[in-house]
Amino acid sequence: MENEDQQVEQIKAFIKEYGPWVVAGLVIGLGSLFGWRYYQDNQLAAAQERTESYQNMMDSLQLSDGAEAIAQSESVAAELAGSEQGALAFMQLAQLAINTGDLEGAEGFLNNALESTQVSELQAIIRVRLARIAIANDDFSGAETHLNAVTNAAFEGLVSELRGDLQFAQGNFSAARDAYEIAASNQGESASPYLQMKIDNLAGQE
Repeated sequence: MENEDQQVEQIKAFIKEYGPWVVAGLVIGLGSLFGWRYYQDNQLAAAQERTESYQNMMDSLQLSDGAEAIAQSESVAAELAGSEQGALAFMQLAQLAINTGDLEGAEGFLNNALESTQVSELQAIIRVRLARIAIANDDFSGAETHLNAVTNAAFEGLVSELRGDLQFAQGNFSAARDAYEIAASNQGESASPYLQMKIDNLAGQE
C-alpha cells in the first residue's frame, strides 16, 4: 500500500489535470441538449476556478509560510469549502498547524476537510490523521471511531498500524503487537522500517 502522502499527491495531481471534468460528472435527466451544454459549461468553469484558486494558494504557501500567507490561505480554503479542492486546502492548513504543534487547530481544519469531500480515499486519509490527533490527545474512543469509519481496503495496513498505536497508548502491549503484525502483513514490502521497530520494541512485553 502506498503511504498516505503519496496518495494525497496523486489526488492533487488528478484534480489539477482532470478536476473540471470530474466535477461536471454524469448528469441524468437534464432535458434538452442545450440545457446540458449550458450546465456543463458552467460546471467546468466553476471547477476550473476552484482548481486555480487552490493552486494559487499552494504557490503562495510555498513562497511564504508567514502569518499573512496562512491567513490568506484560510480565506481561500473557506471559499472552496464543500469541494475536493477545499478538502485539500484544509488538509494543507492542518499540516501547517501540526508542524507548529497546534493540534486543536489541525483537528478543526481536518474536520472541515472531511465535510468538504465525498471521495473515499480523501476521507480515509483525513480520518487517519484525525485518529492520530485523537491518540495524541488521549481521546481513545474518538480515535477508534475514526478508524472504524475507514472502510477503504487500500488503507487496511495503515489502519491496523494505528490500531497498534492506539493499544500501545493505552498500555495494551500484547494487543498492540498483534495489531502491528497484522499491519506488517497487510503492508507487505511497502511497510516502513518504523513499523518493524515498533514490533521489535514490544518483543517479550505483555
